[in-house]
Amino acid sequence: MSSRGRMRTTASAGVAAAALLASLLFAPGAAFAATVAPAPALHGTAVSEPTTPAGDDVAALTDTPEDATAAEVPAPTTDASESGARAIDASETDAPTPETDAPAEGTDAPAPTDEPAPSDAPAPADAPAPGDAQRDADGFPGDLSPLADFLTQSFSADNIVSDRHMFTGGELSAAEVQAFLQQQVPTCRTGYTCLKDYRVTTPTIPKSDECTTYQGRANESAATIISKVGVACGVSEKALLTLIQKESQLVEDDYPRQKQYDQATGFDCPDSGPCNPDYAGFFKQVYWAAWQLENYRIKPNDPKTKYRVGQTAPVLFFPGEEGDKCNPKGTLNLTFRTAATAALYNYTPYQPNAAALKLGGGDACSSYGNLNFWGIYTDWFGYAQVDVDRVSGADRYSGAVAIAKAAYPGTAPVVYVASGQNYPDALSAGPAAAAGGGPLVLTDPIALPQSVADAIKVLAPKRIVVVGGTNSVSDAVKTRLAGLVPGVKVDRLGGASRYATSLLLVKDAFRSGASGAYLATGANFPDALSAGGAAGSKAQPVVLVDGSAGSLDSATTDALRGLGVSSLTIVGGVNSVSTGVENSAKAITPGKVTRASGADRYATSRMVNAAAYTSSDRAFLATGANFPDALAGSAWAGAAKAPLWVVPGSCVPAEVRTSLKPLGVVNVTLLGGPNSLAPAVESLTPC
Repeated sequence: MSSRGRMRTTASAGVAAAALLASLLFAPGAAFAATVAPAPALHGTAVSEPTTPAGDDVAALTDTPEDATAAEVPAPTTDASESGARAIDASETDAPTPETDAPAEGTDAPAPTDEPAPSDAPAPADAPAPGDAQRDADGFPGDLSPLADFLTQSFSADNIVSDRHMFTGGELSAAEVQAFLQQQVPTCRTGYTCLKDYRVTTPTIPKSDECTTYQGRANESAATIISKVGVACGVSEKALLTLIQKESQLVEDDYPRQKQYDQATGFDCPDSGPCNPDYAGFFKQVYWAAWQLENYRIKPNDPKTKYRVGQTAPVLFFPGEEGDKCNPKGTLNLTFRTAATAALYNYTPYQPNAAALKLGGGDACSSYGNLNFWGIYTDWFGYAQVDVDRVSGADRYSGAVAIAKAAYPGTAPVVYVASGQNYPDALSAGPAAAAGGGPLVLTDPIALPQSVADAIKVLAPKRIVVVGGTNSVSDAVKTRLAGLVPGVKVDRLGGASRYATSLLLVKDAFRSGASGAYLATGANFPDALSAGGAAGSKAQPVVLVDGSAGSLDSATTDALRGLGVSSLTIVGGVNSVSTGVENSAKAITPGKVTRASGADRYATSRMVNAAAYTSSDRAFLATGANFPDALAGSAWAGAAKAPLWVVPGSCVPAEVRTSLKPLGVVNVTLLGGPNSLAPAVESLTPC
């Protein structure tokens, strides 16, 4: 609904300010007459910044709005052609009378009462306000600072924001929104009212298909409005904050003008003319923007909804038409991967061209609105297009149970049970469990935790595999396992060493052979766990080797030949798996031995996954500092055919972040609680 979809920024990274902002005008400071505006008609067309009669800027906003009376006003104005933006002459004083447009069919949104404008207050002085030189001709700040450093290579035009990040109302409480606003602008300039201090009396709006009842109140803060609208309309408060910043830059402005409040979200502002003044004002801008976004979601087949999830359609780079110099034919098609992305293109129907995606670049055909939305959201809240969830428990045992339940919400034919106190026996169990179609859970060596017992009962497997000897999992645990599910078969696979146990697991799970195998040291866990998910996804085993040895032992060599492998992947550098072992492997599969290694465990994890996956819509992250979460998660990752990266507990390596887009990852699952992976990992904060 806004031509700020074409806006450029003057971020410190070098992105220039848009000349198109010159088409914007400030509204006068006079209070608006109270109105009852009908529900807006839905428009899948470009819209421009609101234009109201020219006049002096309102520099200060008071807490008490003026009283007003109700009167019916027309619906939002649009121009179906929407071929481009009209530059508004600063001498214009009267906005054109908007045409009446009946609400779209099937739309039952109630008519809001008008938001009374805060009373006039003079600018602090006749001289320009501090910083005016950095504003455009209308006084809008020219700098969207969140865009200074974001990496546009992670931007996907067909997947700007996930449905969860757009359509989850209640993500932030009013107090949390207020704290966020305060953080952005701790101190407002004298004589101005910043968003953190803004208050206005709001109307009550009855429920509609899109929103539940909004109960108006006197003297509501901007934070309360954002929070209540988010809950009422099911639109994320984070998304609303992002939209406000994208359209009016109010969130970060320490001396905002009245027009920024009047045009807070750019709602009902067509490219072909001025904004509809009936929707001027902060409350109405926020409410109706949320209403409109939700309408796009719940009524995708409405004839006025131009773009829909799953649809492939051309989206212009710049106002005009397909085939003109800015919009070459054959270059515009997008397939909208989320309803939220389709909604954004309905709201601002332009995509950034290649020049816009070059930091500090751009050309005369560049549009920035949807790129700005993504960049602001990503800077503030983490990747907009990636949903991040967390699977964890109170301890390593309940954590493994939570992973098992998430991976297998019903039953499973087999369950692998390994010690949660030590890793060696279990390192080969993840791919084995994935091959058998079941989870890997952990147990105390002496006694089976009740949470694990309860989970196994629900999974109702026909077979339980106990991993390791009695020092790893006692006979008492094995006996209890046998009594959990009627008729279940319980087998113990344990050898004289971790290497012997690994071979037993491999031979049992891959009885029909395997096309390849991963070789990892048994002396430590990170490399084998990184390999577990990749191996499981390719129906290949992880075979533990003595990496310090001068060659492969005969038992391992025989096992690999018995599998019929045609390729081998060595995980880790020569300090983990020696060149002697590598040479032995080459004798088994000449010319088909590769090594995946990096400078540390995290780099090795990235190399393993880079070689194993070309696409995946989900990924897993687990700490590389301990083994339980990644151990249980390796079976899930293998079954899901999704990469599992081991990462530091406090951040995500930049190479992992930039791998998400080319793989097509839209969901990242953290394995483990905040003590293992901090909140910074949840927001995908780079290392």
